[in-house]
Amino acid sequence: MKLPEFKDTISRFRFTQCCVGLGGCLCVSYAVWTPFWLKDGGLWTEWNKTKGDPVIDGVIFNALEAERVFGVLSFLLALSTGALSLVFALWWTSETVRSYSNTRSLLMARQALYPTTLLLLTMLSTGFFFLLSWSIFTYHHYEEIYEDFSILGSSYWLGALGWILLLVVESIVFVAEQAIVPDILEDLEKAVESWRVTCQPSRSFSEGCPHPAVSKSKLFPKRYMSVP
Repeated sequence: MKLPEFKDTISRFRFTQCCVGLGGCLCVSYAVWTPFWLKDGGLWTEWNKTKGDPVIDGVIFNALEAERVFGVLSFLLALSTGALSLVFALWWTSETVRSYSNTRSLLMARQALYPTTLLLLTMLSTGFFFLLSWSIFTYHHYEEIYEDFSILGSSYWLGALGWILLLVVESIVFVAEQAIVPDILEDLEKAVESWRVTCQPSRSFSEGCPHPAVSKSKLFPKRYMSVP
């Protein structure tokens, strides 16, 4: 484990997204498993409903099952997203991926993936599934909530904060990163081309061309790749 890296723009954006992800995942996890949504009830509370139309009762039952299923899915995704956020915040640095083979793979694929891209995908998935659960619960208890907002508990409001962090705040941070930090592929291609020019065809690789491990610092611009 290392101290968080803040030496360049991409590192600061990555750490910011990790903090947003951890905060959102903690809020989602707390909301899913605590009973402080509405009065003393939550996702796992058996709400008392008067018997009426079987069709209506069936709809209510299906809604309860749906919000629980989406809640469990969002919790499982929150675990993986939180783990990724910790890894990228405490163990990932700009020196993590600096291999020559990875450089060639990125150039052949004509695209680069970054830690922030992976975080965005997992955070959006977590926030989306929890938003479904939160919305179904809100719709199911709309009349009670509309009559008195004070009956809503900490789980409900922290859950709302969780999906706002994961869906809204994370998207804003990611878009800002894409606008501020340039793509690395253009600079990477130029660096590799200049490296190839230094290689003389008439000379062997070991004699005329620097070994990739030696010259790798020339191949990588300020922004590094995120996946090996």
